[in-house]
Amino acid sequence: MLGLPGLSKFNQNVRFSSTFREQKLRVLDLDINYVETLGNSEGAHPILILPGVLGSIEMDIKPVIPELNKEKYKWIGWDAPGHGKSRPPNRPYLPSGYGCGYEFDVKYAVELMKILGFQRYSIVAWSCGSITATMMANLHPERVSSLVTWAGFGYLGPDVGRAFKNFKKFGALATPEPRRSQIVEMYGEKLLQEMWIDGSNELISLTESDCYGEGGSYQETIKNIQCPALVIHGTKDAVLPVSYAHHLHSLFRNSRLHLVENGTHNLHLRETTEFVNCIQDFVDSVVPVQPTLNKSKL
Repeated sequence: MLGLPGLSKFNQNVRFSSTFREQKLRVLDLDINYVETLGNSEGAHPILILPGVLGSIEMDIKPVIPELNKEKYKWIGWDAPGHGKSRPPNRPYLPSGYGCGYEFDVKYAVELMKILGFQRYSIVAWSCGSITATMMANLHPERVSSLVTWAGFGYLGPDVGRAFKNFKKFGALATPEPRRSQIVEMYGEKLLQEMWIDGSNELISLTESDCYGEGGSYQETIKNIQCPALVIHGTKDAVLPVSYAHHLHSLFRNSRLHLVENGTHNLHLRETTEFVNCIQDFVDSVVPVQPTLNKSKL
């Protein structure tokens, strides 16, 4: 049985559907919005989903839920601090004492899973969420049984730095539809522009960092990861070129590479079935099957 916290930790504004439950939970000093799938069998393997920059449960996890195997796996997704409904406070960028906001996220993601009672789990992470995921896998090998990145990176080179500078110049409202309307609705134009500029500056800073540059210490973090890994990437990703996927694949000790033909940076929303099947087949192959518990004996 899960060691769930007392009800006082949970926000009473709970959103239910027949397949998932969404609510806020006090994690350390922040109220974190998270979603968990329902109808899972006892012993279902937990999988934590980490969206990327400006991503959220509403935009990036809920659209995928219908495709997920919700009996075999327990899917948990979050709005990272300062993202989605995990506000206030607003997102910290380059927070004091951390290399970046994604490193800041690590302690909250680990603590969230502890509070929910999951001792060992897989992580599936998109784009910059892969920074958080790889750090978690490196720092907590006893907790992370497998790792999947999609549209992630093993370093941030000058070409990506130039792309982020262009993104910053054009602004958030240059984002193609329907994403633009979704992020405006989520954050409002004023906050969105602030997050866009601060987030772009943070990512530009990372591209200029010895830590996140090619050959930097962040790559050593990836090389140290013990669990099996899967790298998913779209061949038409305009944000992080497919060469980054090959490089990331080469850094992991034990990894597989899956390229989605004509997949874009948000391939999870366009090639959802292929994306989900790829993840589930991988987890099936690397995570031991847990015996189903007899509920009558619990």
